[in-house]
Amino acid sequence: MTSIITGLVTGFVGGYALQRGGFCMHSAFRSIAYEKDHSIVRAWLLVLAINIPALLLLEQLGLIFPARAPFSVLAGLIGGVVFGIGMVLAGGCVSGTYYRTSKGMTGSLVALLGFAAGGLMMTQGILRPLRSWALGHEILIAGEEASLYNLPTIFASGFFPGFGLRWIIAGVVVIAIAIFLLRAPKQTFTIGWPWWVTGIVIGVVAIGGWYFSSLEYRDYGLSIVQPTNAIAGWLVNGETGGINWTAWFLIGLVPGAFAAAWRGGDLSLRVPSAGRLLQNLGGGILMGWGANLAGGCNIGHGVTGMSVLSIGSIWATAATMLGVWAMTWLVFRITRSQAGAKPASA
Repeated sequence: MTSIITGLVTGFVGGYALQRGGFCMHSAFRSIAYEKDHSIVRAWLLVLAINIPALLLLEQLGLIFPARAPFSVLAGLIGGVVFGIGMVLAGGCVSGTYYRTSKGMTGSLVALLGFAAGGLMMTQGILRPLRSWALGHEILIAGEEASLYNLPTIFASGFFPGFGLRWIIAGVVVIAIAIFLLRAPKQTFTIGWPWWVTGIVIGVVAIGGWYFSSLEYRDYGLSIVQPTNAIAGWLVNGETGGINWTAWFLIGLVPGAFAAAWRGGDLSLRVPSAGRLLQNLGGGILMGWGANLAGGCNIGHGVTGMSVLSIGSIWATAATMLGVWAMTWLVFRITRSQAGAKPASA
């Protein structure tokens, strides 16, 4: 019962923050290459800056025992790129799709259904052998899960025993993030929360995800892929084995986002054209394929995995950015060519 309550409450707060802050990783990644306003990027980096030292401290205290995502070059690269392409076509990342569905965007709901279907295809259907093969080629560092924390041990073992070297690495990363945040231009306009409020709240929610998950002996933090697969599997096959804390978090996220949309006056039913719905569906399926092949999504890799400096998560997130940039460029090209082909009006 405790797991259900903490999951629902944390999910409600997380959904509220995602909606009020407009925290969508598709928008964040796209803005890096194509936009001047990097507010969502700053919110994301602030989440990492909060979580990296906090999780290292919790691990040192023995309160959490974080696992790192497997570092598979092909799975991370192909899955990440496909996931990024799907984000563009779906009109948002996975977490963004959830909170946009809660405010009445039917295109996001269709994309979400496609994401669930794509996940089942990759984990239980015809694409399962591909996923098993790709994730089976894991690269280890010093015999352990690939992480920036154990990378220097190859040549610096013994100089900084225990957690000393880890704190140095974490400090360097956090300082680099802080320099970027301080040098970045100020947010020119605000819709909902300022970026720093969004970053702080989501950062605290992410820490809570690690701690509450550890109470049921789960060694990972926030995730969207695994609980979506678990809920879809329960609805389709009646299987309940995968229903854990993150599933309740995901269930709580929906009413939290709904409450935020209602409070912000952004609650309305929006139905796009049939062509747009098909695009959303295709994008959702691609996101389901890519995220499950890569072993995580923009939350599982981009927030949870990167907060413990997992090389597999860093690699997959970079590949996702590449997919977003490439597909955004292609969409811009197609849109411009179609606009140029239209006859001038009289």
